Amino acid sequence: MDTIRQTNGLKKILILAVVLILPGFLYYLLEKKGENRYKSLPIYGEKVLTGTFSNRMGKKVPDTLFHHITPFSLVNQEGKEIEVLAADTSIAVVNFFYSRCESFCAHMNDEMNRVAARFAKNKMVNFYTITVDTAYDTPAVLRSYATTYQPQDKKWHFLTAGKSDVYDVARNGFLVDAVQDTTNDASFIHSSSLILVDSHRRIRGYYDVNHKKEVDRLIDEVKLLLVQEIRETSPY
Repeated sequence: MDTIRQTNGLKKILILAVVLILPGFLYYLLEKKGENRYKSLPIYGEKVLTGTFSNRMGKKVPDTLFHHITPFSLVNQEGKEIEVLAADTSIAVVNFFYSRCESFCAHMNDEMNRVAARFAKNKMVNFYTITVDTAYDTPAVLRSYATTYQPQDKKWHFLTAGKSDVYDVARNGFLVDAVQDTTNDASFIHSSSLILVDSHRRIRGYYDVNHKKEVDRLIDEVKLLLVQEIRETSPY
């Protein structure tokens, strides 16, 4: 009987030790050693040093001003004006296309749909597909095109001409090409990438839809960015 009591007592001590020590050990791994194990997503675009410094983990780090996308206003497939990237509490996945496209656009939106379906229930992730053929792609055309994807269930807007200029948004905001093919009025040149944007409107990744592994990586990096966003806004 004494042996049983001693064994039970030892088990309780071990369990208590694990409960007390494990959180501290995990904190050490994540905070102290994390820089060698977890890499933050890159930030794309021009970077400018501000001349000021911040203290991080006891180190003096120069402050950097990163490229960010100015919020813009376009009209979605329901004819509703949408202020894109105006909220600072959500991240976004964005792509450019046009409905008369005969190359990779259909595949691009199939891949966009795969990502949107994965995060349909996450309120922190929004999706925007922007046409570069604004004259032809009216809200009615986009509504018909988008029906198969059921975008209303995925926080996904198909966008056309509005207050902002689509080409300026593409080139100066998302840093991608978007031009009409001068040899064909119904043909346009645009990026084949899905673009990941954080809540600060900074570009965090480009993912070519012609490579499945790239879109798989996007799904993983959306998850990573969500964790980073939550950590940044946490009061603890």
